[in-house]
Amino acid sequence: MAYHMHNLLNSKKAQFFVLSAFAIITTLFFLSQWIEPSNIIDTSSVAFQEEFFVFNNIKEKAEEVVKTSGDCNNLKFNLEEFKQFAEDYAFMKNMNLKLNYTMSCIGNSIQNVDFNITLISSSASIQSIFRVS
Repeated sequence: MAYHMHNLLNSKKAQFFVLSAFAIITTLFFLSQWIEPSNIIDTSSVAFQEEFFVFNNIKEKAEEVVKTSGDCNNLKFNLEEFKQFAEDYAFMKNMNLKLNYTMSCIGNSIQNVDFNITLISSSASIQSIFRVS
């Protein structure tokens, strides 16, 4: 009889331990689910805005046109071609692109090009003024 009571007491202790562990784990899980969303900053909206990607790509390619043109005659032609292409592309994407530049040449040698690029859409307005030497 004493052995049976001892087994019953140990069995109840084991059940209490398992039930307590389950309750603690469940409480911690729900508490972490409740707290977690306030710690995460949602940056997905920026990733879905195509304007920033398009703008940075146009800026990078404008610099590349200057660096690969060689002389002022080629540069003038290449920049006009690039400007037309970039403005047409932006128009197809429902964006308004203004790509203005000023060339500085000595003879036929390129000194620098000053750019003023503005991209406007329904959700963003981005502008950059920069010089490529």
